Amino acid sequence: MATNIIDRRRINGPQRSVEPLYAQSGAAAADPFARGRADERALDQVRPIFIKTGPLAAQPAEHEALSSASAASGTAFYEQGKIRISCAVYGPRQGRRSNARAGSFDCDFRYAPFACSWKRRSHVRGADEKEISLILEHAVAPAIRLEAYPKACIDAFVTVIESDGKAATIAAAINCISAALADAGIEMYDSVAACSMGLAGARWVADCAQPEEDAALCSMLIAYMPGADEITYILQHGKTTPEQTDQAVQTCTDMCARVYAVICRYLQSSLE
Repeated sequence: MATNIIDRRRINGPQRSVEPLYAQSGAAAADPFARGRADERALDQVRPIFIKTGPLAAQPAEHEALSSASAASGTAFYEQGKIRISCAVYGPRQGRRSNARAGSFDCDFRYAPFACSWKRRSHVRGADEKEISLILEHAVAPAIRLEAYPKACIDAFVTVIESDGKAATIAAAINCISAALADAGIEMYDSVAACSMGLAGARWVADCAQPEEDAALCSMLIAYMPGADEITYILQHGKTTPEQTDQAVQTCTDMCARVYAVICRYLQSSLE
């Protein structure tokens, strides 16, 4: 006699699914940028960028003590508008797997407790910080020559001092890691530059601040290697048409090329 056997190790999904409800798009939604942006930037303009690599010492006398105390192979400070991020790269050093033919790249992303104006962060690492750490690893790892570092690991520790837009903060973290890897002398195919965009009505807006990101119907982040003409990572939240997606990719890669030029210009000047 047959009996009903239930596999309790599986998660039984619902018998029917319902299409999610999205916010209104197109003419039905109000355009929050009809009168321009709050900081008077153009829709395709990125906020001013400041980059500093190496140890940050307040006084020349403290520089030697700070350099000897820090074991980081490379450090970078990245500022884009109100976003402020620091990154420290350690390695290449002994990896966890002794038989690995290629090295590994790990990232630790954390918000400072006072980084977000809308929420005070806990000192305990949250689920969103772990998710962003994986995003940074997948975005930056394709640019590193990991096969040149067998049995080794490269670790990047990113701290967000001030945030202004989640997607823009992730993009700034990718740019900061690229500068820190270059300061550490890590062999790379190319530097990774990232930029984010938000969809407002029928127009894409580059480098959205937090109020602009809250008003946008969709957000997209692209990590791009301009020298190799290769996209390493795409992150999108929201619903778009194929035409809107293609427009966003084209515009975002152009913005990444501009950010890439700023990073390369600074790295070249730091060697002089």
